[in-house]
Amino acid sequence: MKPSEQKPSSSGPASGTWTLVDEGGEEDEDPETSWLLLNEDDLVILLSQFPFHELFQHLLGFKAKGDYSPETTRPQEMMKIFAFANSLVELLAVGLETFNRARYRQFVKRIGYMIRMTLGYVSDHWAQFVSHSRGLGLAQQPYSMEKLQVEFDELFLRAVLHVLKAKRLGIWLFMSEMPFGTLSVQMLWKLFYLMHQVESGNLEKLCVALPPAECKKQLQDPEHFVNFEKCLSSMNSSEEICLLTTFAQMAQARRTNVDEDFIKIIVLEIYEVSYVTLSTRETFSKVGRELLGAITAVHPEIISILLDRVQDTIDQVGMVSLYLFKELPLYLWRPSASELAVIRDWLLNYNLTMVKNKLACVILEGLNWGFGEQGTLHLDRAVHAEVALMILEAYQKYLAQKPYAGLLSESMKQVSYLASIVRYGETPETSFNQWAWNLILRLKLHKNDYGIQQNCPTVPFSSTVPDMTESPTFHPLLKAVKAGMPIGCYLALAMTAVGHSIEKFCAEGISLLGILVQSRHLRTVVHVLDKILPLFYPCQYYLLKNEQFLSHLLLFLHLDSGVPQGVTQQVTHKVAQHLTGASHGDNVKLLNSMIQAHISVSTQPNEVGPVAVLEFWVQALISQHLWYREQAILFLMDHLCKTAFELMQEDCVQKLLYQQHKNALGYHCDRSLLSSLVSWIVAGNITPSFVEGLATPTQVWFAWTVLNVESIFEEDSQLRRVVEGELVINSAFTPDQALKKAQAQLKLPIVPSLQRLLIYRWAHQALVTPSDHPLLPLIWQKFFLLYLHRPGPQYGLPIDGCIGRRFFQSPAHINLLKEMKRRLTEVADFHHAASKALRVPAEGSEGPSASQAGTPGYLTSPELHTELVRLFNVYILWLEDENFQKGDTYIPSLPKHYDIHRLAKVMQNQQDLWMEYLNMERIHYEFQETVGLWMQATLESHSPPCSLSVQLDVTDPLLAKERVLSNLRKHEAPQPPLDLHPMRPPVPVISSTALLSQKDATQLVCTDLNLLQQQARSAALRESQQVALDSELLDTMPKQYMNREEQTTLHLECRGSGGKKCQGAAVVTVQFEGMHKNEAVSQQLHVLRKEVKQLQAEAAKPPSLHVVEAAVHAENLITALVNAYKLQPTPGVQKVGISLFFTVVDYVSDETQRHPPTRQFFTSCIEILGQVFISGTRSECRKVLETILKNRRLCSLLSPFFTPNAAPTEFIQLYEKVVKFLSEDNSDMIFMLLTKFDLKQWLNATKPPLSDRTRLLESIHLALTAWGLEPDEDILMPFNLFCKHWTYLLLYQFPDQYSDILRLLMQSSAEQLLSPECWKATLRALGCCAPNCQQGAASAESAVLQSSPDVLLSDKQVTETIHWLSNFFYKLRLSTLDFKSFGLFSKWSPYMADMKTLLGYLVKRLLDCEMACLAQDPSASSKTVLQSLYSVIIQLFKPWILVLEDNESSQRHYPWLESDAVVALSIVHLFTDCINSLHESFKDKLLPGDGGALRLHLMHYCEVCTAPRMPEFILYAFHSAYRRLPWRDLHPDQMLMEAFFKVERGSPKSCFLFLGSVLCEVNWVSVLSDAWSPSPRPETRSMIVCLLFMMILLAKEDELVDQADSPLLNLLGQTSSLSWHLVDTMSYQSVLGYFSSHYQPAIILAKESSAELIMKLLRVSAGLSIPIDSQKHLDAVPKCRAFTHQMVQFLSSLEQNGKITLAVLEKEMSKLLDDIIVFNPPDMDSQTRHMALSSLFMEVLMMMNNATIPTAEFLRGSVRTWIGQKVHGLVVLPLLTAACQSLASVRHMAETTEACITAYFKEGSLNQNLGWGPILVSLQVPELTIEEFLQECLSLGSYLTLYVYLLQCLNSEQTLRNEMKVLLILSKWLEQVYPSSAQEEAKLFLWWHQVLQLSLMQTEQCDSVLTESVVRVLLMLQSRLSLLAEERLGSGILGAIGLGRKSPLSNRFRVVARGMAAFLSVQVPSEDQIRLKPGTELHLTPKAQQALTALESLPSSKQYVDYQDQISQAAQFIKHPGHCLQDGKSFLALLVNGLYPEVHYLDNIR
Repeated sequence: MKPSEQKPSSSGPASGTWTLVDEGGEEDEDPETSWLLLNEDDLVILLSQFPFHELFQHLLGFKAKGDYSPETTRPQEMMKIFAFANSLVELLAVGLETFNRARYRQFVKRIGYMIRMTLGYVSDHWAQFVSHSRGLGLAQQPYSMEKLQVEFDELFLRAVLHVLKAKRLGIWLFMSEMPFGTLSVQMLWKLFYLMHQVESGNLEKLCVALPPAECKKQLQDPEHFVNFEKCLSSMNSSEEICLLTTFAQMAQARRTNVDEDFIKIIVLEIYEVSYVTLSTRETFSKVGRELLGAITAVHPEIISILLDRVQDTIDQVGMVSLYLFKELPLYLWRPSASELAVIRDWLLNYNLTMVKNKLACVILEGLNWGFGEQGTLHLDRAVHAEVALMILEAYQKYLAQKPYAGLLSESMKQVSYLASIVRYGETPETSFNQWAWNLILRLKLHKNDYGIQQNCPTVPFSSTVPDMTESPTFHPLLKAVKAGMPIGCYLALAMTAVGHSIEKFCAEGISLLGILVQSRHLRTVVHVLDKILPLFYPCQYYLLKNEQFLSHLLLFLHLDSGVPQGVTQQVTHKVAQHLTGASHGDNVKLLNSMIQAHISVSTQPNEVGPVAVLEFWVQALISQHLWYREQAILFLMDHLCKTAFELMQEDCVQKLLYQQHKNALGYHCDRSLLSSLVSWIVAGNITPSFVEGLATPTQVWFAWTVLNVESIFEEDSQLRRVVEGELVINSAFTPDQALKKAQAQLKLPIVPSLQRLLIYRWAHQALVTPSDHPLLPLIWQKFFLLYLHRPGPQYGLPIDGCIGRRFFQSPAHINLLKEMKRRLTEVADFHHAASKALRVPAEGSEGPSASQAGTPGYLTSPELHTELVRLFNVYILWLEDENFQKGDTYIPSLPKHYDIHRLAKVMQNQQDLWMEYLNMERIHYEFQETVGLWMQATLESHSPPCSLSVQLDVTDPLLAKERVLSNLRKHEAPQPPLDLHPMRPPVPVISSTALLSQKDATQLVCTDLNLLQQQARSAALRESQQVALDSELLDTMPKQYMNREEQTTLHLECRGSGGKKCQGAAVVTVQFEGMHKNEAVSQQLHVLRKEVKQLQAEAAKPPSLHVVEAAVHAENLITALVNAYKLQPTPGVQKVGISLFFTVVDYVSDETQRHPPTRQFFTSCIEILGQVFISGTRSECRKVLETILKNRRLCSLLSPFFTPNAAPTEFIQLYEKVVKFLSEDNSDMIFMLLTKFDLKQWLNATKPPLSDRTRLLESIHLALTAWGLEPDEDILMPFNLFCKHWTYLLLYQFPDQYSDILRLLMQSSAEQLLSPECWKATLRALGCCAPNCQQGAASAESAVLQSSPDVLLSDKQVTETIHWLSNFFYKLRLSTLDFKSFGLFSKWSPYMADMKTLLGYLVKRLLDCEMACLAQDPSASSKTVLQSLYSVIIQLFKPWILVLEDNESSQRHYPWLESDAVVALSIVHLFTDCINSLHESFKDKLLPGDGGALRLHLMHYCEVCTAPRMPEFILYAFHSAYRRLPWRDLHPDQMLMEAFFKVERGSPKSCFLFLGSVLCEVNWVSVLSDAWSPSPRPETRSMIVCLLFMMILLAKEDELVDQADSPLLNLLGQTSSLSWHLVDTMSYQSVLGYFSSHYQPAIILAKESSAELIMKLLRVSAGLSIPIDSQKHLDAVPKCRAFTHQMVQFLSSLEQNGKITLAVLEKEMSKLLDDIIVFNPPDMDSQTRHMALSSLFMEVLMMMNNATIPTAEFLRGSVRTWIGQKVHGLVVLPLLTAACQSLASVRHMAETTEACITAYFKEGSLNQNLGWGPILVSLQVPELTIEEFLQECLSLGSYLTLYVYLLQCLNSEQTLRNEMKVLLILSKWLEQVYPSSAQEEAKLFLWWHQVLQLSLMQTEQCDSVLTESVVRVLLMLQSRLSLLAEERLGSGILGAIGLGRKSPLSNRFRVVARGMAAFLSVQVPSEDQIRLKPGTELHLTPKAQQALTALESLPSSKQYVDYQDQISQAAQFIKHPGHCLQDGKSFLALLVNGLYPEVHYLDNIR
């Protein structure tokens, strides 16, 4: 450690030298002297040789045996330890000064570490000494404890000073790790002060001069902190951090006798530096936060000081204070009342954006609201209540106007408040809302928050829970509850009596719970239920009978599942799964965990018990309608069933489900429900079950319970017994028949469907249950209990085997059995694989072990998996083997692997479950895990804030001793010195004379090679010996152990049962086969293993020295020879080299090749000699080839030196030699040899004649055909080389070999002798490969293709090739019977990809050539060229894809078999692409009249491909390919359409559909463009008719309608843009005839777009719905009538067959009527138009005549409604005429005519000039049934119709007699009628007016007889008016006494009636008086006076006040003497005008 004795160079101030420093302030090395310095690694190694471990053991007084007893240390020894440690520290400090350089940074750190370790050992020893001494209380002699403490303090001080002086070396870090806890308080103050003066430089003087009291005084001086800030600014950041960390360590160190001032000053100083001081806080905010967190973790009370300081500096610190308090361990702190007041002030008096508000939130969030270590609340309950109300007030203040739904607050990620406002960028309101809810839920406010927690003692709770309305403290809460705030509702439930009293919760609390649910605070709802429900478990009915609570629970489940309420109840189970997506949310999982926690608590003593909890939840969940379709409920039920199973309480769940299951099946219900259920099942539905579908793979526990319930029902109802009995008794019965027989016998109200029999239910459930589910073995057991049941003896019959097979005899059930066998095998495989996994035990309820994330929390033991493998294999045997299922099998005789004991139990129907196969441990673990989820959500958990706080008490003697021993174990062992190794002498030198003598050189090398060969033989011998020994070991090992029969006696004790103790152990004798070891074999194995080890030891030895020398000597010889030849290449040296080459080759053997070192040596020697002497030597080529062919294993060695191009004259012979040697087992050798033939270079260099090239070509062809169609993968490489040579010959002087190669290629391919790769190579060479193949060519071949011209084949050669190929394949197709019958593809399928490439290339070249010629010769006919090209393409593809006819037998030969369809389809696609190219080429070169390529192709298709018996697989290929053509460009003509209709009549359906889809794609608007011209051509008219026929023909085909982007639908969608006005009536009726016979009537109701479009087509083509700007539709009326007639006919048919509802019928009839209204036939006068519309209306109204009576009555009302809503004015008249002419029922006619007349006069529609004239003309009363018609009008209230009839009578004969007759009829009618409603009352005014008018006309005749008749009529009218004016009806007994029903007439009508009655009573006072002239006075009779008085007194009644003015006017008019009967009409007009101004049909009497 001491510095070397070297005089320093002069570096004083006078020297003037510079000191270079690097960027970190460290000095740079001086290059002149730095080489003298030791390397740091050397120093580290030297230091590592010192035994520090032993040094410290000796220092601490370890005994010789390693015992450490610090309690025996005496004061003298302690002082010695201090002295030695001081010396060691001083020595190490010298090292710090000596190596104070940057290059020794790591070494210096090791020194600093040793100083720290020295202090650590001494401190730990001192702590134990102090503890022991104080414990004994002895006086210390000769040194007192104070003296020793001073010495220890000084030792510590010196060490710290040494470390402080070593700046910028990185060892201050060790200062922060020193054990300050054992120092005195005075020394801590002193050290603290010195660390502040670290930059002063005179620390030794300071520490001598300054007493501790002065240190404390100066540290508390504010000026001192300013100096410390300056000091910090001069340090680098790492030292600053180390210094602050040291301060924090000093503050944490002492746990007892704490100096609070010391800790306070450190904390405040760190706070100031980290957060207040501007110059340092950027750097230290994070470090300061961690340090303050560590200090407060030890001294939590310091948080109060920090809070006070932050309160003063928060404006400077700002948001950073949030991070500080987030880091502090607030969960350890207990705030005082004043501190809570500060937090309250910040929270309530500063808005959400202020830092103080946020800081208050952070502090409250960080506090511990849970339980302390003793199980009591960490904070007082009053604090919880105070904070809850504080949060509520803040919530009301900030968020009262912005309510946040629970869905929003709970959907946020559960993060801290600080993260939500900083990291996630949320608004302050959102963050505060989430913070408030999270904190509220953590507060312990309810009494159940204390008692229900597991392992937590009950905390005393106030016996009287405060009432919300009584306590003034709860004023904010009361206000929040009244406002309906969710947070207030929660607090009311948690804090007040509402949540603690059963009565108050039922009265008030459930509505508050509903508010929480509806506002979607679902997590809160779970917490509320957790608090409330324990009150209700003993008295469940309070909640279970509360519909409001149950509805809130259901809404909770719906909201959390994301399903709108009621959706899943209206759909089936399967549909609901698709609708709802995720079945349940996080809150349902939380609810489930809460329920499981309640069940767990209920099992404890003095609790309600699990049955109460289970029954409550099961009843609550299954009370919902169709609950078993709700995924959330099923999820909860599954877990409830699982828990019930675990607790063995399944009965309570099964009991409830059993009762509801019986109710669902019709028990305990009324007969109407039962009958509807029966009809529902008879209709084909499956019997209802809680497990819908066949089984459920997810809710297996629930399915288990439900199926057990159904099994109980099946047993109780005796259904299973009777069904099995029927199957046993009647062997021919099927299960379905047996089930029906059982239903008849048992007379059950409902018998389950066949699928619901339990044997099928268990089978399906077993299939879908996951392999690892615990219940799976038991589910299979349940199945086998039914399947293997033997019911024969129950019925007195012999045992006839197992009944199960009788249930599985239909094909579907046989497949089910196969699936079950497959599933059993899968499950067995699964458990076999799982048995290999490691078992992770489930430890309590703590969840998964703390392993890496992702590992499962629990794994089943491998032993159980193994047992399950055995069980499922037994199940497989039981299911597969049907022999033992027969009755004659003796079960005990079955083999052991059948598990006959269990089999017997199953066959005896023993129901005990095999619980040993049930993994109860896993079930319990999962239960605890679920409970743990709730505990995690409710119990507080706080982790330490940072690693710095995890500091142990250094003064604890036990920990100190453990630390000493632990640190000593960490020392590395001292390193030994390094070893030296001697060198070996070199190999003897090679003499130069040996290089010139072939014999000497060979002899030398043979000597060396013999040694090497012998070494290889020895290695091979050892290898064979090793193999033999291994083989013998493998044969011997199985004989080492054997099984022997043994017998032992076991004593088995039981636990007793039923309270009885065990009677005594059972003595059981067990025989088994035990394992025994064969000692002789063991000894033999020992000997063998010994021999193996010996052999391996020999093999591991290095080779002998002479072998190595021989290798080096031989290598030197060859190197010298090669160097000599390179220096002067003489023939002599070359001969020596050639001789050596073949000599070395001769020495190569199997042994040398098996031994890697020898193989490497020989290979390198041959490689060197071959490269220099053999390669390129002409004379050696043949010899090398012969050597290789003679010894194939030398090929890889010698082939690199085989160069046939060096002997061009022998090139072909050498090539033929290689070809003759071809075989499949020497492909590697052939490849190596072929790579040496550079054919391209040989051709270019020697330019061989054609005969030589042909000879070589035939040799290559022979090689290619020798390997056949599919060369093995092993020979692909040589094969590819032959292909490359083949292409080289083709390209050389092209086209010399073209015809030969094409001929050889085709002939060999026709016999499948050639690989397709030859084709690919040839095509690439010709330049006609597919585009994507060009990149895949080999690099050499690519070079060839690039060097060749772009286009090899000329246009003439292309044409000749096409004709040659057409002829070749045509002849080939007809050459043999195979080709005729099977087509070409059967033989040519391997080559089709390349054939496609060739044909496509040829056709493209042909098209390009012809198009170029056409462009150069404008006079040529494009049409002729097109037809010619089409013919050539057809001839080219004809042998491949067309049907050929044999000229001799006239037999049709189809082009391919169905098995070749895929290959054929590709050729058809190519043919299609050629046609498409042809079309694109000529598309723009043809006149419009010329038939394009598409028309040629389609006509060719119709001629060739549409034969009646054409196979469908051929048609499918054509159709799928031809559909790709651009048919939109097709221009069809009449001939093509006729061909289409011909195909429709006689060709296969697929041809018709294909042609139809093609024609639908045509642009018909363009084709029919001539239709819009003024005079369209006849062809256009016929084409439009053809199009209409075509669309009707095709629209009925579902294949065309349902396809994606259907062209038919697109064409139908263009209906409105086509010219249908050209379709004549006859054609349209023909179309309708086809439509009527081929379409179902229901098409008019169908909602499919196709049906709607076809109806629109018929409507538009008929002339309905025509656009305004279209052509005139001349035949519109007859076509519309035909269309309407057809629609009515369809509707009538639907109605008669009961296939249409009345509502739909009404809608369809309204559509027809609407169409008629808007129909506007062109160029018609009004009368013709009227008759036309009438005829259409008549067609529609005829529907009422044909309908049934109920339908006709309904339609009558529908027509009346439609008239009232849709028509008015003149439009009504045609309908009025139609109603009179078409309706058969006079009742219908009467109602319809009345409705028409009423609509005619509808307000706003009447043309005032028309009046009643048009009505009189249009209404035609039926003459034959006139009396019946009039009577119906009277009964129905059709008063307007009768009025029109009267007017017609008056107009028909204008005589007094006729008028009198009409008057009498009218008076008769007036006596009969009484309006039934206020709508009909005004019609009577017309009659009254007519009576007055006719009466006056009769009185003008002055005939007394007539006058007398008139008076009678008027008196009758007056009495009738009085009757109508009565308030109540006078009919009946009650009416006679004035208590009749209230009159249906209006008040204003009664005013008119009273007025008219009074007027008539004045003007006709008696039967013989009548006032026809005015007078001066008016004499009133008592009757008249009474009527007048009654009229005038009307306004006194409240209901007549509104008519006061009109009554007054009427009274004045009556009393005026100047008015007489002549003024009656005026009086009536006066009343009508005043009271009925809106009724327009009264306008003619106004």
